[in-house]
Amino acid sequence: MLIIDYHSKRRMAGFAIGIIKGLASYFDEGEKVSVLPATEPDAKRVQIRVQFL
Repeated sequence: MLIIDYHSKRRMAGFAIGIIKGLASYFDEGEKVSVLPATEPDAKRVQIRVQFL
């Protein structure tokens, strides 16, 4: 498991999650990775949990 700390005043954690999912899909790992926010997705600081299935 990988935990990413995302800090931004813009509160764009959803965008960061989309990038992570897009990279997994590009490298044919989309079915092997689960990406979820571990905290409120619209906060200034969000922990994103990447779990390898």
